[in-house]
Amino acid sequence: MPSFLKRRDPFWEDGRGARRVRTQQKIVRFGVLLIAVTLVAVVVTRLPAVDPSFLTGDAGRPIIGGVLLALLASCILVGLAKMRHTDQY
Repeated sequence: MPSFLKRRDPFWEDGRGARRVRTQQKIVRFGVLLIAVTLVAVVVTRLPAVDPSFLTGDAGRPIIGGVLLALLASCILVGLAKMRHTDQY
């Protein structure tokens, strides 16, 4: 495996207790992510069908605008989160 793909935790050598806590945190994070994805999948499958001609018409334009602004805001938040968690100081 190339060295740039390896992630190294500089504090991993803190002891068995610290490793156990980090492993538990990873499991909890994965569990929360799995629950969130399952919840989103269930909600999406229960949504009613939307007529595309309504969304492209005059009455649906505010909905499309709101969706696009929400998508833009979420992209900005994800980008800021990635900038915050860089490994370079």
